[in-house]
Amino acid sequence: MTDDDARGLLSAVAAELADIRAGVDEAGGLVSELLRLAPPEQRLTFLTRMQAFDVLSQRVDALSGLAGALAADQPMDTALAALPLAEMADRLRELTYRVKPSSPAAPAAVSGDLLLFD
Repeated sequence: MTDDDARGLLSAVAAELADIRAGVDEAGGLVSELLRLAPPEQRLTFLTRMQAFDVLSQRVDALSGLAGALAADQPMDTALAALPLAEMADRLRELTYRVKPSSPAAPAAVSGDLLLFD
């Protein structure tokens, strides 16, 4: 795969993730409507569970932004540093160091099972 192919793929992945975000938002809107119909004593429980949609949206946005940044030839460290979700950035940074073990900033021990584009 050439660099242009990789950039094109990353750009397409960013667009797909943006489309997925729209679907998650739509589902979240439906859940909000249904929440209004829930009995008052259950609303707080449902509202707390509904916050998962917000987390999904944030994660999809972050991945879309990362893919777009990499497609635009932004250095990986810069793109990872720009992720708004620190926990996700840490997981992806660990993957980066696992792939490039000679990196001087690589952590001594890496944990996790996340693999992208393996």
